Amino acid sequence: MSEEQPVQIKIGSNTSASAFPETPHELPYNRARVDELLVRVRQGDTFDLLAEVLACVDWRLVFSDESGNPLTIEEIARLHAYYRHKWSDIGTVYLAELLSTEFITEQRAQGDIVFSPELVALGQNNPKLWQEIRLFFRRKEFVTAMFAMADTADRAKPR
Repeated sequence: MSEEQPVQIKIGSNTSASAFPETPHELPYNRARVDELLVRVRQGDTFDLLAEVLACVDWRLVFSDESGNPLTIEEIARLHAYYRHKWSDIGTVYLAELLSTEFITEQRAQGDIVFSPELVALGQNNPKLWQEIRLFFRRKEFVTAMFAMADTADRAKPR
C-alpha cells in the first residue's frame, strides 16, 4: 500500500484507486461528531480544525481494505495522515464552512430547521436545479476560503 493510495475505496460495488476523494466535500461525515465538536466550540475549546475535520469523517463508510473488509484503526490512521498532508494548505474558513454545512444538514434532518414546501418541492421536482444550487454554494464556499487564505493580516493572534 503506497502513501499516495493508502487503502482501497469502495463506491457502491465498484472499487477503484483512482476514485479517491480529492476534496473534503467528497467524504462522508459523522454528523454526531460534528455536533460534539460544536458543543466543544461553544464551551470555548480551541483545536486544530483540520485534525477535527478528519476525526469527523466516517472512514469505514467509503473505504475498505483490499479484501473489502472494514478498516482497522491503523488503516484509518494512515488515511488521516494521507489526507492531513493532502489538505494541509486548505484554509480554516473552508473547513469551517464544510462543518457548518454538515451541521445545518443534520439540523434539517432532525427537524430543527424546516424548509418551506416550495423549497422542498424544488428539490423533489427539479433535482437538476437543486444540484445546480448546491454546486453554486459549494463553489462560493471554496472561493470564500481562497480569499480568506490570501489575507495576510495577522488577525488570529490575540493582542
